[in-house]
Amino acid sequence: MNWRSCWLYYLARRARLYGLLPERRIHFSKFSLQILLHSESILTYMTPKSNKNDFTLIAHRGASYDAPENTFEAFDLALELGFDNFETDVQLTSDGRPVLVHDDTLDRTTDTTGLVKETSIAKIKSLNAGLWFEGPDDSAGVHGVMAYPEAFVPTLDDFLERYAGKAHVHLELKSTDVELAATTKKSLEKWGWLDQHTGDSIAPGLTISSFRFEQLERSIAIMPNTAHGWLMQKIDKASLKAATDLGLSGIYPNAGKVTERQIERANAAGLVVRTWGIADSKAALRRAYRSGAVGTTVDWPAKAREIIESL
Repeated sequence: MNWRSCWLYYLARRARLYGLLPERRIHFSKFSLQILLHSESILTYMTPKSNKNDFTLIAHRGASYDAPENTFEAFDLALELGFDNFETDVQLTSDGRPVLVHDDTLDRTTDTTGLVKETSIAKIKSLNAGLWFEGPDDSAGVHGVMAYPEAFVPTLDDFLERYAGKAHVHLELKSTDVELAATTKKSLEKWGWLDQHTGDSIAPGLTISSFRFEQLERSIAIMPNTAHGWLMQKIDKASLKAATDLGLSGIYPNAGKVTERQIERANAAGLVVRTWGIADSKAALRRAYRSGAVGTTVDWPAKAREIIESL
């Protein structure tokens, strides 16, 4: 086999891996060579990040490095900074109302304590969600304790109403509550979000995710036309099979544990890959960007954009 044949074989194998050619024996003919040489889509697809705009930075709980997480202040800031993709977390109160809180408890992000699922909506609406926040470098007066005295915990309905037509929301089903998916669907229907674009990060749009596979099962059963992604630590063969069997759109591993080969396998299975877990690590961001993932969640999207543009 000469060097031209070797190169053709490599291109064809890569194209098959990404699903751009059917699974069949590769024949080395002049006709197949012409197809590959003139197939710009194949060559472009196999060139990682030919356009840096293809990598989506998702404001994690809003611009949560510079404003209190999961508040309108954080989401509004993300939009002001030019980021129309943001992630948030939904769980139910004691009386079954969906609210945006990340932790199981209210201890860290509000001025009270207790489990979200054991707290009424009336109580949660009375809480302050900004007094705890000190921001970058503990710079009181700029991002300090008094910077957000009126921040509150949003309900899912208030959030969906405020950002309808403005953003692509990556909505994580956070708790184990068996009614969470159905309750979330009611709110999404009420504000027209199930009619939004789905399947990638185009705004406005919607993607539903969860670490909890059983929540994804419940959600995709009642919202089959909405993109769903499975959050996890690491991609393996079992998770790829489970994701494809359920009909998920994406699989979302920890940025520090993902490899290019894992992403290639996920793409070959028809799954989009984005990452999470960047935290404050520039190295993790570079790893995620170079791995072949389509995007990542990050608390500091503006700084992340500068880093990506410098690569």
